[in-house]
Amino acid sequence: MMIVGDLKSYIKYFQDWADATPEIKFFCFGSVEKGIEFARSLPDFDYPFCWLEQPVLQPSDNGAGHLCLRYFTGISILIKAPIDELEQQIDAYADSLTILNDLMAKLMKDNNRALIHFDLNTLKLESINQLWIDAHYGYRMEVQLDLNINTRLFR
Repeated sequence: MMIVGDLKSYIKYFQDWADATPEIKFFCFGSVEKGIEFARSLPDFDYPFCWLEQPVLQPSDNGAGHLCLRYFTGISILIKAPIDELEQQIDAYADSLTILNDLMAKLMKDNNRALIHFDLNTLKLESINQLWIDAHYGYRMEVQLDLNINTRLFR
């Protein structure tokens, strides 16, 4: 049965994945400012850091009575590396990409199980080139993910 398309289910989907991924040490949903504040102030904060962005939402209808809410979102894996250590920066990029490839595998499996609707061809991965301050490196995955809203609209 497809996951319900409300905001809490969307966050829980990625939070559960992050919690089940031993490489990820910290998860955050929200703004860039919130993530930066966490990195600077929370005592239990650690890297790799998984940051889930607030989504842009678009309802969709497949024409056969199946209505979804499409989540246009981004998820980043950030790792801190010294600004003058190129090899550690490359390792951070590579490790981040490996973690996001594992997420890609999960998305494909969950699509095949009809828990979500996801098209691999819509994925986009880009390196984080100092979008974050304080020498963070990694990758951001842009995702389009459809979750079921039939149960919300047809009550």
